[in-house]
Amino acid sequence: MKVVFDTNVILDAAMGRPGSEDSQELIMAVVNEEIAGLVTANTITDIHYIVKKRCGDATAREVVQNTLYIFDVIPVDGEACSIALDEPMTDYEDAVLAVCAAREDADYIVTRDQAFLTAPGPVPPMTPTELLRMIGPPDAR
Repeated sequence: MKVVFDTNVILDAAMGRPGSEDSQELIMAVVNEEIAGLVTANTITDIHYIVKKRCGDATAREVVQNTLYIFDVIPVDGEACSIALDEPMTDYEDAVLAVCAAREDADYIVTRDQAFLTAPGPVPPMTPTELLRMIGPPDAR
């Protein structure tokens, strides 16, 4: 199963935000090769920007390095950006992620963004909790 991770899920796990346990468990499922985890290239830069602002450059670089080690990175190019303009999604950044996920034949996008969860798009979105239920408990995988 190929799953594209939205930036907020990575940040939840990396920064230990409240309620981040499911995000952390999903990332462990990627580490353990139970699912294939992907992120878009712009997610990497967003992660660095947000973590640096809150935790400093050294921590931001460590989080980026870990993300690059764990996840495959999907390129974001001009064609994806153009196609995203025609998606019926109101959030352009979400549309770019969805287009890139579709180009990679991803099965799902995992996000906590409530607007993304209800937006029409080419790849079905779900919450970390929903995806964990789908793949089952760690001892059953």
